[in-house]
Amino acid sequence: MGFFESIGKFFTRVIEGIFTFLVSPAAPFVLAALLAVAAFFILRSVYRRMRDRRLPNLTFERKFADPGVYAGEMTELHETVTNRRFFPMFGVTVEAYLFNELRISGFEPPKKDGMQYMTERFSLWPYMRIRRRHRIECRKRGFYALQSASSPTRIGEYWFESPASIHVFPRPVPVSAVIEAAGRMQGDERSARHLFSDPFSIAGVRDYRFGDSVSSINFKASARTWFAGTSSVPLKVNARDFCADRRLLVFMDFHLERDSGIDGIVYSRRLEVGLSYASALIREAIYGGFSAGFFCNCRQSDGAMALRFPPAGGQEHMLSIFRAMAELFFEDGASYPMLLSEAIEEGTRDCEIVSISLCPSGRTDELLATLSRMGNSVRNIILNSSDEEWAD
Repeated sequence: MGFFESIGKFFTRVIEGIFTFLVSPAAPFVLAALLAVAAFFILRSVYRRMRDRRLPNLTFERKFADPGVYAGEMTELHETVTNRRFFPMFGVTVEAYLFNELRISGFEPPKKDGMQYMTERFSLWPYMRIRRRHRIECRKRGFYALQSASSPTRIGEYWFESPASIHVFPRPVPVSAVIEAAGRMQGDERSARHLFSDPFSIAGVRDYRFGDSVSSINFKASARTWFAGTSSVPLKVNARDFCADRRLLVFMDFHLERDSGIDGIVYSRRLEVGLSYASALIREAIYGGFSAGFFCNCRQSDGAMALRFPPAGGQEHMLSIFRAMAELFFEDGASYPMLLSEAIEEGTRDCEIVSISLCPSGRTDELLATLSRMGNSVRNIILNSSDEEWAD
């Protein structure tokens, strides 16, 4: 039997088999199933094309639950997807990246990646809105801004502008750690002004004012004056032995001497601790009724060579300082003695002054001594290896 005869017999059997299938009772059902599957894939392809063209009908928004948190604290990232038209949008995939310093709860990204890759799928009926929340651990100080997310299509990617930002403030430390750091360098210091008040140094009682702590309330005096009808203010607080104008000035030096033996990693770790010390002091002062100011000689993103916050009170002023701290990057700017000289020229008196620096400096010591002679209480903190226990 030749080759061509074998091929002819094969096709003959195939044709006979097809004919036998077509005249069988099951043929209509199989053909209907095949047509249904083909129609499904055709309709799915058509729907995907129509859906991709209608992606502009969707809005994708993101927002952090808190405008600012301290390093190490948790917050939430809220996502909202809205279908603004009648056409249903099923199986929409949204892709985005998130900074590794803002760690999604329960997710550990590879160390080699600088960003976390997020992908989510949404199915929305007409005029439907979906909200999702993600628990976020803010691991490191900084300012983090999210810009956009994308959805893959057949011809590329469609981009959703979904800006969201958060300030991560310096990691909080106990105020006692700051005082201990100053004590290691200077020993115990006596002062007529007490940033951290002695609970027994009471000069009398006064009316309650906004910002007074609960622990300062004198309940016996409050009861006597209220029930006797001698005062319209329901609460009395202990008046501490303070000067009338309570002010705290925190100065921070970003300059590093070339022969200090401190490398870049240690430099960053110690300055992070310094910012934590500064924020702890400022927070304690503001909540205690002080006016607080912050000055440092770091270069700013706008080209400024120093950061200056004159002393003021209130939580909004404190948050303004913390937001500026979150945006700082460690680069030496103006002369640190110049900042201290400005305080001397302005005649700064009756203030609590705290200086935080990396290395001792004779010129800095002279200026701090001058401020002390002008009637200020001065603490000088030199950051060293023992302070790194408070680093991230």
